[in-house]
Amino acid sequence: MRFSEFETSSIVFNAAPGDFELWPYSVPVAGRTIARSSDGLVRQNYHEHVLILTLSGMGVIEVGNSRFEVRSGDFAWIDTALTYAHGADVEAEWAYFWMAICGHGLNKLHRQFGFDMAPVLSGCSEFTESFDTAVTRLSQARPSNGGAMSALVAEILAKLSRLRCSRHLVGGGTVVSQIAQEVRKELDRAWDIAELVNLSGASQSQLFRRFKAETGQSPMGWLRKERMVLASYLLRTTEQPISQVALRCGYQDPFHFSRDFKKLEGIPPRAYRARFRSVVKV
Repeated sequence: MRFSEFETSSIVFNAAPGDFELWPYSVPVAGRTIARSSDGLVRQNYHEHVLILTLSGMGVIEVGNSRFEVRSGDFAWIDTALTYAHGADVEAEWAYFWMAICGHGLNKLHRQFGFDMAPVLSGCSEFTESFDTAVTRLSQARPSNGGAMSALVAEILAKLSRLRCSRHLVGGGTVVSQIAQEVRKELDRAWDIAELVNLSGASQSQLFRRFKAETGQSPMGWLRKERMVLASYLLRTTEQPISQVALRCGYQDPFHFSRDFKKLEGIPPRAYRARFRSVVKV
């Protein structure tokens, strides 16, 4: 079986917890998970940081008052000592690797890399082998695991540092993550590109380059997608009329909203809601 494929969930604990004090970093537990919407959301608080790499399907991560969808190749870093939740999207199983990590400076790195505000980083399939190695080594209980796992975590952190710096890390987060934090508070607002430029402190051309590097989209393209993510969530979880959902997502015109929604999801909002209800009944 390839390391990117598995059919059942598994969890492996470090068999030598005494090694934790000998090395800068440790992995007390790791695993592979296939989550379903019927499993509900995980909310337990621990004193560990958890790294998650999505292999397939779609999951949902909630940090504070913000909600993020994760898809194949997305990497997430969660501080489980804080308020959070994660689970499978209602329409698809969510298959992912995960590992808990402990060690020096993780709280500061979590903030410095911007994961406190934007816990998800896309385009991270390169981490798959590292996660598979972590699960495999823990399951084999090798005497050399302590040093090897510490080196593995250090390597992951070094890669994250390079990725975040290449995507314009600024202070406690990227310019894009800082804008995202503000915009998500008011998705019903009529944002325009001039306001986003003012929020960023960069020129319009710089802002476009940074959004393209981090999200693969233009600023306004990203904004439309964010609104559609909220719209799909409201359509699945509430009975609000389509016109009300449109308003909450920043659309004064329901026709314009339906057109944009269909472009992203392939079907109109009303049909999307009906399809979800039929899936739930099954």
